[in-house]
Amino acid sequence: MGSPEDENAELETNGGDEEKPANGSRDVGSRVTGILEAAEQAAEQIRADALREAHDTMRRAEADAQIRIEELTRETERTRVEADEYARDIRQAVDSYGTQARREAEEQARQALTAAEDEARAVREAAQAMAEQIQADARKRHESLHGEAKALEERRQRVLDGLRDLAAQLQDALVEPTRAGREDDSLVDALDVERRR
Repeated sequence: MGSPEDENAELETNGGDEEKPANGSRDVGSRVTGILEAAEQAAEQIRADALREAHDTMRRAEADAQIRIEELTRETERTRVEADEYARDIRQAVDSYGTQARREAEEQARQALTAAEDEARAVREAAQAMAEQIQADARKRHESLHGEAKALEERRQRVLDGLRDLAAQLQDALVEPTRAGREDDSLVDALDVERRR
């Protein structure tokens, strides 16, 4: 078997239009490296976007829940104030009547206040339930995005593993003809060896 210089010279004379195996190997290697780098960058970008979207969703949900709670709290306070004013007006009007009329008016005022308190309590409970639902939805969205990011990461790893296996097979295919003494085989012949396996 001749020296590497003799082999290269023989390749150049036997196939002027064919690429040298060493150059082809470097080209395939650089392409595979480029593909791997692009896949890693894309996966990192997807994961960063998913995490950013999850954080934004949680932040917006918490802000919306807080705004809604404040609105419902103000409404509850306004209802309570109106009920208190109504009860005070009733008591003032009752002072001009007899004892029986006063008792009836005070009973109406108590009932109105009780109803207002019940309504205020119901509004607070509804606001709390709504806030919990909003937070639960945000948590589900966050978990969903986290799962998607994890699935994408696993897919990226499988793609990278597949590309590495492909690179190793291509490298073996390019090197195998030289080991067998077939120095004049082209890249197409080397790949054909891999297909016949």
